[in-house]
Amino acid sequence: MGFWHTGYMEFHEPSDEDHDWTPPPPKPPEFPCPECGLIFSTERDRRAHRFDGHATKRPTLVFKGRECGRTRLMVTAFSTPSDWRASDVASISVNGRPSTPDQAAHFLASTKSGVQTVTVLNGPLERTFEFDFCLAEEEDLWLVDQALDKLISNRELSRQTIDAFIMRAGRGETARRYREGLASYLYGVLHREASQDHAGPADATGAPLYEQRYNSAVSVLGAFDRPPAEAICGLVALHYNQFDLAMRKTNSHRVSDVAARFRSMIEGAPFATASLIDRTHGSFDEALSDSVTEELLNVSAMAVDGSELEPLHHLLPALNELRPADQFKVRLVASEALLAAGDVEQASKHSEALRHSRDTDAWYTGFRARMQEVGH
Repeated sequence: MGFWHTGYMEFHEPSDEDHDWTPPPPKPPEFPCPECGLIFSTERDRRAHRFDGHATKRPTLVFKGRECGRTRLMVTAFSTPSDWRASDVASISVNGRPSTPDQAAHFLASTKSGVQTVTVLNGPLERTFEFDFCLAEEEDLWLVDQALDKLISNRELSRQTIDAFIMRAGRGETARRYREGLASYLYGVLHREASQDHAGPADATGAPLYEQRYNSAVSVLGAFDRPPAEAICGLVALHYNQFDLAMRKTNSHRVSDVAARFRSMIEGAPFATASLIDRTHGSFDEALSDSVTEELLNVSAMAVDGSELEPLHHLLPALNELRPADQFKVRLVASEALLAAGDVEQASKHSEALRHSRDTDAWYTGFRARMQEVGH
């Protein structure tokens, strides 16, 4: 009935008998608060309302001291009921079933696999959280690592060898997510290696497909405390010039040392000028890096005291073909190494290309002063 009533009002046409008919005034705009649902007539009133806060406190769920957010959280380590704490919650449900905070905490602490949904309410405020439980047994994690060792020892990367890795690693049933993260990265390396001479496939945003694979891999592997996972996360962090993150991968000595050098450089702090290549790797970073990353690591780890320029001269002719993030790393090393070798002209060329980068203010100021000293 409501539909036809609405339709009549919308499509009724004036006749000679209702010459005084006028269309109804337009409906005033509404600005609902996304947290409590109250509706305001202006955006300004809504902002003021949200700034002042709500009379009803927002319900929260805290896991191991950190407040849970909208993004699905992967849980890969065992927990206890005390690790799960609800605050300002009037009611709570787990997977649609009413519960109490204590019951929910015990259930979540006992769950090992699957996606679990928790909804908390406090008055008009409602929030929903999702948790993907992937608690792997140590024996299954070891089986996946063993399958990866087999892949590495064969020194061949192809769809067939990755598929073989997935089949071998499949014996570790509870380590499914760990296996998927490693496979995603390996497929990313395969995509990057196959697109060395052309643009390569891209996703809907135009980003290279291999980066999509890398991002997917680290979103999973970042939750696993395993040497291969740590090495991959460090390599991908360096790929994106996330030097602080790459430094924290302490078992990947070469990656963390190079990242530490770059971070010190851009902070304008003292940095290691001796070669970092001779460091004992002690991790999977050399075996798992793609060829582009490996070449960049060799250049980034070279001595920048002027005693070693051959790796740099080999890479510089193809500098403009590199990603901007990789050009950034190469130009930093080139500026320092060439200045130390006394080639002020070329050092100036590369430093000027970095002059307007938002991350190099401190470095450029110091470098410019040192370059003037050498010039004099």
